[in-house]
Amino acid sequence: MDDPCDEVLAEIERYLDGECTAEAAAVVRAHLHDCSPCMDRADFQRRVRALVAQRCRESAPPELVARIRASLE
Repeated sequence: MDDPCDEVLAEIERYLDGECTAEAAAVVRAHLHDCSPCMDRADFQRRVRALVAQRCRESAPPELVARIRASLE
């Protein structure tokens, strides 16, 4: 991978999860500061994560839970 964008996008998930090294995080942050398309991609990923986290907090209706448990048994 010679393209800096490819390298950053390959690391973006770990960066957003806080799982990359401090050095890698600094490289990603610097690149995102200078590259609008990659920043847009990172912002999109953040919004998707926030939406999933919000939706996953809602409980399933009791009837659905009962149906799923019954089908698993």
